[in-house]
Amino acid sequence: MTLRIKTLTIPVHAMQCADPVVDALAKQLAVPKEEILTATIRKKSLDARKKGRAVYHLQVDFSARDEDTLLKLFSDLEPAPVLPVLDPLQDIPFAKAQFRHPPVIIGSGPAGTFAALTLARAGIKCVIVDRGEAVEQRIRTGNRLRRDGTFNAESNFCFGEGGAGTFSDGKLTCGRNHPLIRHLFNEFVRFGAPHSILYEAHPHIGTDYLLRISQRMRSSLTECGFEYLFERRMVDFTTGSSQARYMLSLHDGTRIPTDHLVLAIGHSARDTYHLLQSKKVLMVPKPFAMGARIEHPQELINAIQFGSCQLPAAAEYKLTAQSETRGIWTFCMCPGGHLLPTSAQDGHLAINGMSYHARNSGFANAAIVVGVRKEDFYRDDPLDGMRFQEAIEQHAFQEGGGKYFSPAQKLKDFMAGRLSKGELQSTYKPGVNSARLDRILPEFASVALRAALQDYNQRMKGFLSDQAMIVGVESKTSAPVSLPRNENLESQSHPGLFPAGEGAGYAGGIVSAALDGVRIGQAVLRNALS
Repeated sequence: MTLRIKTLTIPVHAMQCADPVVDALAKQLAVPKEEILTATIRKKSLDARKKGRAVYHLQVDFSARDEDTLLKLFSDLEPAPVLPVLDPLQDIPFAKAQFRHPPVIIGSGPAGTFAALTLARAGIKCVIVDRGEAVEQRIRTGNRLRRDGTFNAESNFCFGEGGAGTFSDGKLTCGRNHPLIRHLFNEFVRFGAPHSILYEAHPHIGTDYLLRISQRMRSSLTECGFEYLFERRMVDFTTGSSQARYMLSLHDGTRIPTDHLVLAIGHSARDTYHLLQSKKVLMVPKPFAMGARIEHPQELINAIQFGSCQLPAAAEYKLTAQSETRGIWTFCMCPGGHLLPTSAQDGHLAINGMSYHARNSGFANAAIVVGVRKEDFYRDDPLDGMRFQEAIEQHAFQEGGGKYFSPAQKLKDFMAGRLSKGELQSTYKPGVNSARLDRILPEFASVALRAALQDYNQRMKGFLSDQAMIVGVESKTSAPVSLPRNENLESQSHPGLFPAGEGAGYAGGIVSAALDGVRIGQAVLRNALS
């Protein structure tokens, strides 16, 4: 039998000891350390509400020599439950699935990759098409953009192996009790993610790990017979042939027949949205959010959140506010992170944040975004929201001075509505130029952001610091369209076409996109059985 202790509290400094969990267990249960045979952390969260006296709260499963006696003596012990990890194929008779042609997956981000991993479990070989490069080349292309403003419209921090989420903090935001979520986390660990993501309250992987994970996933799928076609962009598809539901045309002249087309294109493939519209694939406009990135010295955020306590972790924050009928919230907070250009079109400027696993850049950044409602942009075309984003990105590019420099403003100057003078310190590369972010963003967004920042400063004293910067714009928090699906997860207008992930309007981060990919993989198998 294995026991679970519901709450084991350990001072932060004690976690630096050789065997802190066993030490704390033995002390709390009043037994010698030798009585504890094994100990496994199931949950771990940092509690820094008492400034200067931060502690970790743990839930631990352990085995001991005399478990029956311990159960009788301590009310906070219980037999550890066995949590099943769901096999995504356990209810699908996949051996009977029949495919005339291999499924084709457009996009190798989390949705496309986890659809592929699910099909690989069933022994189904697929073709994965990505307009961008494999991560080994993609990182070099991205570094050129950050170094000297050399932009590649086909491979960048949005397009390429691993998707946009590869260059992020790698947060795994979700509730983890669903068996499929536990399956996802186990898969990430299997391919090289830190084991701590299985129990941390706010797990993150980091870009450095995500790059290696993408490579390992590709190697595994290649060994299963999958074919990767990098640096190939889908430019057309036809329907109605008796030989295949779809005939894809790639920009290099390659043609691929398939009966099962998975569209995991991401939220920045705007030319692909135009193609889908021309093919009469059903699309509808969707609300989204827009704003900018706030950047502080990490030491300042640590002091606000932790007080005088010196902790090994970089402090985080998550804030919301309301301005009249609009919601404002922080998004994708990156402790110890960097700002980077996430433009996907020439002459457009959009930015995002990323962190390495160590979170040690010395700066904290987070998007602060305002809800953009349908009535703010929609006239009569499903792509009106996309055009709304594009106009603001083009304005930001011009105000940044070109070469993918970003407009930036000291946060107090943004609040006062004035241009910033003097040196502007930011992790953003290739660089920043002083500009009026409050005039680049829509007026409703600037008004809402100012109201929210005043509120945030009340809750985090010092947030409106002389050292704080606002850099922008953050325009692509989610897709501005949705591709409606039927109960079988196919496009409502095109049987055999499976919209997936963020670009289809069904996800908002790594975990939700990966989970949608698993469900799409299941749907493809069920479709082949029908």
